[in-house]
Amino acid sequence: MLLCAACAKNVESTPDAATADTATYDEATTPPPTEPPTEPPTIDELAQMRYDQILGSELKNNFGVIDDVEPLGQLNGMQAGCEALALTAAINHFGYDLDIDDIVDDYMVYSSDFVTGYVGNPRRFYEGAGIYPPGMVTTVWNFVDENDAELYPFDTTGLSMDELYKFVDAGCPVLIWTTYDRYSPRVEQYKEYEGVNYPWFDTEHCVCLHGYDLADNEVKIADSWNYGNDGWESAERFENVYDEVGQFSLVLMDTSKLL
Repeated sequence: MLLCAACAKNVESTPDAATADTATYDEATTPPPTEPPTEPPTIDELAQMRYDQILGSELKNNFGVIDDVEPLGQLNGMQAGCEALALTAAINHFGYDLDIDDIVDDYMVYSSDFVTGYVGNPRRFYEGAGIYPPGMVTTVWNFVDENDAELYPFDTTGLSMDELYKFVDAGCPVLIWTTYDRYSPRVEQYKEYEGVNYPWFDTEHCVCLHGYDLADNEVKIADSWNYGNDGWESAERFENVYDEVGQFSLVLMDTSKLL
């Protein structure tokens, strides 16, 4: 009886032991669960990462010029279209072939609000007013969407000139809101939009910054008003007017190099 009891006890314990051994084997041979595959970053994320990288870096060079940024004159049929011509100069640098009329005819946003759209007729000096970075960002997106262009606009309002030089150094042309011949602005009114006060003044002007020389204290711009010169002018005076106006600017980034 004792022997049978011992045998019975031993038989009853065998399945538990086998189950434990099997579980241990399965755990050892089964790979751990893997994380689901990560989605690649979107173009918006890549552009923002590049933007943050440029802005957060130190300016590496005392001199930088973006080549092939050619100004278009506004006195020949686009008398009040300085913003469109500055943008045209910036876009053409990336290999496009826009002429003087393309932006205003096909992509520009028009409005009774000079912040989000162009007010008036850009072809007539006394009939046109202007447009600020928010409206120009929309204008760029219209161009990008219609042409599958690998460009990305950033409203860089509030950045200092020293910060904008970093973007020039990285190959990004910058639209700058300034005044004709860099006279001090005479503000006539303000328009508040998304927490920012945008001034309107009768000498409002827009140019494309594409070079700087810290040693000689100069900047190089494509200016549709004074397009016949070499583009170099006093960085100190340019910066003073930029600050007086309110530090309004827009950076155009090439996203083809981010993919």
